Amino acid sequence: MPSGRSILLVLLLMMTTLGLPLGAAAAGPAGAPVLAGQTSRGEPVSLESLRGSVVLVFVWSSRCPVCLDKLPELRRNLEGWLDKPFVIVALNHDRSPDQMANYERALELTGSARPQLKNLWRGAAAHRDSFGDLPQAMPMSLVFDKSGVLRKEVRGRVPAELWDDIAELVLD
Repeated sequence: MPSGRSILLVLLLMMTTLGLPLGAAAAGPAGAPVLAGQTSRGEPVSLESLRGSVVLVFVWSSRCPVCLDKLPELRRNLEGWLDKPFVIVALNHDRSPDQMANYERALELTGSARPQLKNLWRGAAAHRDSFGDLPQAMPMSLVFDKSGVLRKEVRGRVPAELWDDIAELVLD
């Protein structure tokens, strides 16, 4: 009879062979996705604390031209939803927090900083998520409904239809 350790080893081997992210093991209760951390100002942010709002998690990197192109669009769309239950979490996964700090300084200088835009750095000691390996050269967008259920995942450019999907969830 195989031991629990050998079964676990076989499962891990199968997951890596199939390309499944090992980070998914960090899922929360009942398999709920996990995202928790602090903004650069020390504000705690988690998917759980944002329940009641539709949440767009935009995963980006300063090494990604498409990501940098999309950030102003996200801020413009957020402007029209300031009085609605909608939050954008911009999850930066650069190697150093400097790139995100530069982005935040630019937001402050242009007056574009908003409480509904939460900037997190994935490399921070307090950061936890269950998203696994993230794309390096393209953005990833995850849309969670007001109950915290993942409704949409888009890798690559944010299509215009995604905003229609978000509107349905926000206005529901």
